[in-house]
Amino acid sequence: MTKQELLKAMCLELGQADLKAIGQCRGFDSQTVASRALIEHVFLSEQGLPAAMALLTEAESLGLHLLNCLGEAVDLDFFKPVYPGLVPTSYYGSFTERYKGLFHKIKAQLIRRGILLCGALPKGYENISVLERTRLEFPGEFSAFLPPLFPPRQLDPATVGQHRGNILRDKLREILQAEATPAGDAARGETGRWRLAKGELLFGGKPFRMKQLEEWRLGRFDAVVGYKAKEQAEALQPVPLLKYAFSRLRENEWLAPEDLLPFWKMALPGAKAPGPQNVCEDGYEWGCFERAGQQGSYLYRLPKPADAVAETPPEDFLDVSDERAVRVDLDRASLEAVEKVAEVSRLKVARGSLWAEPDFLRLSHAPADTLSSPVFRWLRERHPAFRHTSETIELRRGKLIVHRNLLVAQVSDLGLKVMLEKKFGDSGPLVSLSREFVAFPNGLLPEIKSWLKKSGHVVKSLNSGESPDEAEET
Repeated sequence: MTKQELLKAMCLELGQADLKAIGQCRGFDSQTVASRALIEHVFLSEQGLPAAMALLTEAESLGLHLLNCLGEAVDLDFFKPVYPGLVPTSYYGSFTERYKGLFHKIKAQLIRRGILLCGALPKGYENISVLERTRLEFPGEFSAFLPPLFPPRQLDPATVGQHRGNILRDKLREILQAEATPAGDAARGETGRWRLAKGELLFGGKPFRMKQLEEWRLGRFDAVVGYKAKEQAEALQPVPLLKYAFSRLRENEWLAPEDLLPFWKMALPGAKAPGPQNVCEDGYEWGCFERAGQQGSYLYRLPKPADAVAETPPEDFLDVSDERAVRVDLDRASLEAVEKVAEVSRLKVARGSLWAEPDFLRLSHAPADTLSSPVFRWLRERHPAFRHTSETIELRRGKLIVHRNLLVAQVSDLGLKVMLEKKFGDSGPLVSLSREFVAFPNGLLPEIKSWLKKSGHVVKSLNSGESPDEAEET
């Protein structure tokens, strides 16, 4: 069920006494309380939330933080750690008999206070009870009003934390090793690897974007932690839990790992779960967090700024002395700048450096935010090849372009078309068009003819104005 469906179901299923209790706690007027439609309309507003949240116990607050971290509806089992002892450990009795005490507690403490959404899934074909079909969700709109997850530590605003910012910088320098891999050849095990294919920069086998590098680092961090709680959602594993905790910090606030223990133990009750101190330190080693020493221990926060050279002017990392290509200094360029350059260029590694030439096709399809970025505007102003290519695209935009030295072939046999694409398209200039057609440059025709002849196929050539019956067979 979506959040809106759950809200509608709750307003239809709750009794008038329950709606009245919600109205009293949230401060809704009597006219609103008397109308289920009006309750549904105002429930997700901010009205009365600070007062309602102030009534939460510590365990309830931690449970709602976990639910907010998860970001989806849950069943009654989720609340067993919040209200321990209300569900018998034995399996005697029906589900309703075992869980009714827990549900009544949730209803009294959270639903009737207007903090939690509650509704039953449609009955469907399975003959299961209403409580088994009951789902509960904490609205994301209420997140800002939750009590603090832990007491944040304040340090002097001038404090500069230790940060291993070299992790991503070192990874970026590995682009220069792409010279050792033949262009277009897939590396064995693409994860975390750079590759240049037809001038396009690939990371992990996909066109490079800055977020991919961040995801790679987070994946390595997660692998080092090496713990997965069984039967626990991915959002409630150690690394995502820690990311959520850091998201609750404001400017100049830091996290002391020991302050996170109550939340941590509710989410990860297993004896083998790593402590927050160990996970924080693993995150620091991978450059995900900053740390600052205080009284013999460390406090942590997210790096600020994430990329220390984000404000470096283009002239500090782009060399335009060559009129055909721009040299990119990977020791000084920000990740975002490399991404923007890659989106409009044909890249190559030569003489121990990364070089970028303007690519007509990539430039013509580049998103607006890339074309308006400071890096591209600087390239257009300072480098003749980028300026000429940009001006040419603008002159041709909206006009019909007829390609020269290009052939289009109709391939009726689907199997043959797939074979052609695999043979000449993966590492060559053949391009698959819609339906039965492919396109390729004139120079490739002899090679295609030879390959087709060996496989027992016939090529028919058709000039402009000729009918298919007049086609010449070769």
